[in-house]
Amino acid sequence: MSEEAPGEWQIIFGAKVKTPVDMPDDILKDAITITINELNMHAGNFDTNDMIAKTIKEYMDKTWEPQWHVTIGRNFGSKITHETRRFLYFYINDRAVMIYKAG
Repeated sequence: MSEEAPGEWQIIFGAKVKTPVDMPDDILKDAITITINELNMHAGNFDTNDMIAKTIKEYMDKTWEPQWHVTIGRNFGSKITHETRRFLYFYINDRAVMIYKAG
């Protein structure tokens, strides 16, 4: 499933993921896969981050029940409360992605 990367990060399903991961493997794989697909469709266009985040959020809400939140960018900070086993923070190339569920 994963190859080790230095520090508190691991390469999982093609993404550089902050560990420990607080998400089941099936949701984790799905979230990373949809994100990679969306980023590849809009490669190099950073003006589409909001649109990509909205698409991922709508997909996650439909597939894994609402209320998912998605943030994509180069640099951002956060302090959030989320449901247990429903948080993911990772990088795809130079874009940071945070996906979590809070109802």
